[in-house]
Amino acid sequence: MRSLRGDRGSASVLILGLSVAVLLGVGFAVDGTRKGQAYSQATSIAEEAARAGGQALRARALAAGADADVDPQLAVAEAQRYLVAAGANGTARWDGRRLVVDTTITRSTVFLGSIGIAEFTVHGTGAAVVVSAG
Repeated sequence: MRSLRGDRGSASVLILGLSVAVLLGVGFAVDGTRKGQAYSQATSIAEEAARAGGQALRARALAAGADADVDPQLAVAEAQRYLVAAGANGTARWDGRRLVVDTTITRSTVFLGSIGIAEFTVHGTGAAVVVSAG
């Protein structure tokens, strides 16, 4: 059997290239899943904060037997309080008929840092719409 001297080491280069490709694939899968989970968490926290703020009813109106309506300033404050308790960065605002909460989560990557992607940032939004009973 004749040996081809020009082919020595070519299998090593192929294996190295395939190993890098597999590692990148695993990195995108793992860090992509982490990004999806972070997005889901950001959205959940925003929605929960909006619901918490939406419960900020005017106590005097309720005590007087009037329709329950939301105190916008208290609603925003309650939503912000929820964000702080959840350890999330975000903002809450009243837009006239609904409370809108935006959150931001930044996570470091596990594998993709090796190719220069050290972290990713995701945003979530939740809203509580005020609906009158009448």
